[in-house]
Amino acid sequence: MTEHTSTSAPFKRVLAVAGVGLAGAVALSGCSLLESSDDGDSGSTEVSDEQVDAAADAQSGDCLAPGFLDGTSDEFTIDCSDPTAQWTITAIEADPGVTASGGDIADPQPIFDLCGEEVGALLPGKPLTDWNMIYDQATGAVDYLFCIEATDQPDGEGALLAVPTTGECFSSADAEWKTLPCDSAAADSTVANAVEFPSSEWAAPDVEGATAECGGTAYYELLDQFDRTTGLLCVE
Repeated sequence: MTEHTSTSAPFKRVLAVAGVGLAGAVALSGCSLLESSDDGDSGSTEVSDEQVDAAADAQSGDCLAPGFLDGTSDEFTIDCSDPTAQWTITAIEADPGVTASGGDIADPQPIFDLCGEEVGALLPGKPLTDWNMIYDQATGAVDYLFCIEATDQPDGEGALLAVPTTGECFSSADAEWKTLPCDSAAADSTVANAVEFPSSEWAAPDVEGATAECGGTAYYELLDQFDRTTGLLCVE
């Protein structure tokens, strides 16, 4: 059996430099559902005054504007009826009393406190979740900490930002977990069996035992950004 390990996420950890005129350097950073092996800041994006101002008005239930996380939009949110709305904010907190270092938060507990223990977990049949923040690069003080979840809005290829489950399909070439229609030309893998570990076992699950009973011709270990193994996908 061939092992494929996937730590999935739609955005890299990056350090973004603030726009001119802000008090200190404000950075946008976040986690990775499909974490790249390159955790440097080569993909950093600038956070503008308009983006920071827009974040002040955001609230739970709003949808993120496409391009906000990669710095190509000055909008923070858009109407959730917009067909490009693929992420919704599930919680946002201003001045949470958290300090960032190197584009990350060393102790993830404040993230779990705001977003829930399952944030970032890769769960078969469930939409992707993530967290992000806007913080002062000079001091590390986090101005906004927020949690997001993928909507049920498919993209132009009919793909959903969700981990596939038994009987569903995906593309092994994707850089993040997406569930594709099985008749899609891009779909090259079908989940023969999805195994989800209890949350109490995420730190040290019996992966070997699960793979022995998994079935399929290969498997993907669902390893998330917090180094938790939440399940396996056995594929054909």
